[in-house]
Amino acid sequence: MAAPSPIGYSYAAVRVRAPSLSPWVWAALAAAFVIVLQTTTLAACGPWDPWETHYGEVARQILVRHDPIDLWWKPGYGPSGNAENVFWSKPALPFWLMALSMKILGVGAGPAADEMVRGALPVLAIRLPSMIAGWLSAAFLGYVTWRLGQVRAKTDAAKRSAANAGILVALILSLMPQWAIVTRQALTDMFFVGPVVLAMGAWAMAWLQPDRELRRWTLPFKLRGRSLSVPLVDRAYLTFGVLFLLAVIAPLAALDLHVLSEETRRRVAGFIKRPDVPNVRTLWEIHLHLIIYWVFAGLTFAASLLWHRRSQAWMGVLYLAAGLSLLGKGLIGPGLIGLLVLADMAVSSRFHLLRRCGLPTGALLFALASFPWHHAMVLYRGERFFNELIILNNLARFGSGEQEQAVGGFTFYLHTLGLAALPWVAALPAALWRALRPDDDGDDEPTAQLRRFALLWLAVSLLLLTYSVTKYYHYLLPALPPMAVLLGLWLGGSLSGRDRTWLKEHPQIRWLAAALGIGLIAAVVRDAIHEPAWIVHLTTYLYTLMWREGTPPVDILGWLSLPFAAGLVLWALLRPRLAAAAMICSSVAVSTWLFAVYLPKASEHWSQRSAIATYYDNRAEGDPLLSYWFYYRGETFLSKADVWVSKEAKRDKLREFIDLKRGVAENLWLITTKSHMKRVSETMLPRDVKDGAVVVYANAHYELLKIPLPPPVEQ
Repeated sequence: MAAPSPIGYSYAAVRVRAPSLSPWVWAALAAAFVIVLQTTTLAACGPWDPWETHYGEVARQILVRHDPIDLWWKPGYGPSGNAENVFWSKPALPFWLMALSMKILGVGAGPAADEMVRGALPVLAIRLPSMIAGWLSAAFLGYVTWRLGQVRAKTDAAKRSAANAGILVALILSLMPQWAIVTRQALTDMFFVGPVVLAMGAWAMAWLQPDRELRRWTLPFKLRGRSLSVPLVDRAYLTFGVLFLLAVIAPLAALDLHVLSEETRRRVAGFIKRPDVPNVRTLWEIHLHLIIYWVFAGLTFAASLLWHRRSQAWMGVLYLAAGLSLLGKGLIGPGLIGLLVLADMAVSSRFHLLRRCGLPTGALLFALASFPWHHAMVLYRGERFFNELIILNNLARFGSGEQEQAVGGFTFYLHTLGLAALPWVAALPAALWRALRPDDDGDDEPTAQLRRFALLWLAVSLLLLTYSVTKYYHYLLPALPPMAVLLGLWLGGSLSGRDRTWLKEHPQIRWLAAALGIGLIAAVVRDAIHEPAWIVHLTTYLYTLMWREGTPPVDILGWLSLPFAAGLVLWALLRPRLAAAAMICSSVAVSTWLFAVYLPKASEHWSQRSAIATYYDNRAEGDPLLSYWFYYRGETFLSKADVWVSKEAKRDKLREFIDLKRGVAENLWLITTKSHMKRVSETMLPRDVKDGAVVVYANAHYELLKIPLPPPVEQ
């Protein structure tokens, strides 16, 4: 009998009612749905404060300053205009990719002052790298599940079942609310979680299936009478080669070309000579050190051509991915990868793999992918850069915390997981039950090993994140991929009929798992209705005061999740095809509502785009924009740093600026928080302009004030 398809109909039945579709067609349809859903709703959501706009401006400054090494943030001008300059709290990879995207799409450095609030291109430009990383991560995880499931598949039905499981893993992960939202936002998280997924997938491909020789291409010439061959035709090695080109060669070339360019030399030559400021000699020192990396890159790639085992190529991918994760967000990425590798070797008693992991070559690959920019910056900026990036923003944040609101107990992430993976979290009890029982086909089967590895991956991720003192909702992201693997394998096993025997033998546990899942849905939906901003907070870091206001109602979540609860009942009734159809339809409905309704409405309050667009639509020539008594970054990015900034309530500075613009500008446009605007308009403005000031735009967080300016008084 043919295996069931991912949407829940047997292939035997489909032959009667409709043409059968291959797994590749189902995979393409699932990918198309996710991409279309996320891209068509993108323009409705402006860039969110505080971090999308902050990171977007750092990337834009790379284009403006023509400098990919020294990350820069310039808030504008005014009393706080020089409060920040350099940006050293995050590594460079996310900003390189955002800047490249902006360059390709032609936004960020054009002559139009209002280009960042017009059309979809600005938000697409800063979000596209994260979107691609999220899509590729989900697709690769599905591919790994698919391939491992087919290792010992003897029949077409078994191969199709493995394909279905892989498609389900990718689809489930893509539809989890937190993964979906982070994927389409300009945050740094996907640039370390994506490489972690790549590394763990590479580890699974290397050691959770029988190893084999790399396919090699014999060169058309001989050396000393011996034929030479290279592994350039093997799929595993090609994956390594492409990643080596993107992760090592491309960044090295970009850094080296930058420090050697005449434009960079002229700019650096004009710097004021101080001990902590680079000079032209610094650029030459960086170039000399980069030559060392070029040499090691050549030697390492040459050594890789001598590899003979597929596991060697996949371990090369793992080491490069670990380096990218360090360059993506810091130490958490390689730390998590190393911890997972050691945990898997300990649990499976396979410490002998240490001798086969290629650690010497791997250490070089890791260094080549992550060290050049860090090394260049230490030479360029010295010890201050190292202390801020590594000590303050990595080690201290993990060990001592960052903010009072960013703390929580042992259950913090368990609670967050409910909403982050809604409605799929309801199937977690059943998936965990399946993962913890012995496998009928043998514990050495690749799929069984993948299931156990995913369980370990989920447990280690949750424990590591819980141990960290600083707790933000979006830090949960690394735990979602292994959860998707467990869910995909569980649902795929139910659809294929492989688990039917033991399901029939345990009706009490079956119904208990379904009841627990329905209870989880009810609890999560109840909490979300009580705190509608909880969904927004999945990707932000401010959860108090005004950041709890302005979100649309989420009562519909209960109705959208209801089919999933029905699906659990159908699963308990041993109707897996109908159950899968109900669950997938429910998840699709939740995602569609999330992107088409909830996020656009919430974005009106979490983004300043509409407020700044109102300023550009109504300003007269020469009218300045003022950011007063608040500092949430959007005012800088959306105005391309052409904004007067005062982070504190400096009334004297504000009045000085107003007097300076009398007779020069028709109006001043002042943006601040809703809570501050009343005091600004009543007590901060001069008496002769106060009565004419009017709020022309307001949302739950911000207000834009138009201040007509009378001419200066004649003396």
